[in-house]
Amino acid sequence: MNEMTRRLQREAERIASKHPLPEFYFRFKAPIALARRLYFNHPLVVLMRKTVQPVLQEDLGHGMFHSARVSMDTATLVFVESQSVSANPLGIERMMVLGLLAGLLHDICRDREHHAEVGAIEAEKVLKRFALSRNETKCICEAIRNHEAFIAPTPCKRRAYQLISDCLYDADKFRWGADTFLHTLWHIADHQGLTPRELIDRFPWGISGTLRIAETFRTPTGRQYGPEIIQTGIDIGKEIYRYLLQHFKEEAHEERHPDRH
Repeated sequence: MNEMTRRLQREAERIASKHPLPEFYFRFKAPIALARRLYFNHPLVVLMRKTVQPVLQEDLGHGMFHSARVSMDTATLVFVESQSVSANPLGIERMMVLGLLAGLLHDICRDREHHAEVGAIEAEKVLKRFALSRNETKCICEAIRNHEAFIAPTPCKRRAYQLISDCLYDADKFRWGADTFLHTLWHIADHQGLTPRELIDRFPWGISGTLRIAETFRTPTGRQYGPEIIQTGIDIGKEIYRYLLQHFKEEAHEERHPDRH
């Protein structure tokens, strides 16, 4: 990452540090801790982390950092949503593992057109090397196929499949909150060589797109806590935008109107 982009990312981190953590992350501390333990210690998840790390593309803002957070939030949502149905603890833990695997795999084809559909096909190939049943593999692949924003999902035939699918979608869209403005934005800016003035031009469009996602959450937990996560990100984004205007507005003006100087 170039020095200017890194400096702007540090400023974004400073701005974000003034904002409170969304309620989801302190309301569900126990399942979050369990999801983290499984993420770092379960043999299947450890193997998957080693498998996808060389493939995921950090320069698109959807690398290991993004996938790890999606993975753990998917597992957390699976746990929370499973409390409303009668399920034994071992069954819930296995579902959490499937959620972790889906989260790690969901963006393995992020740079491809129709990346969710293509990613589901690629994920099926990867999962053949894992100790999973055919149904578990299908469950993960259906979730990956359904995770793309603003595209109608294909309903899953089994309730367990639908649970993983909806939890993966919501966990991925949680990233449209603060993560967009702390991580994804700066990796994309660096990859595309965007200048601060180009960021200024794109910011209003980016924030409007983020607002739209708040209405698309699929689980009851996502619908309850997701909008606050998104709003926190938007609040951070607006402050970053004001910072860019304050420090780089003249540069942007000169770039658009060079004949006036």
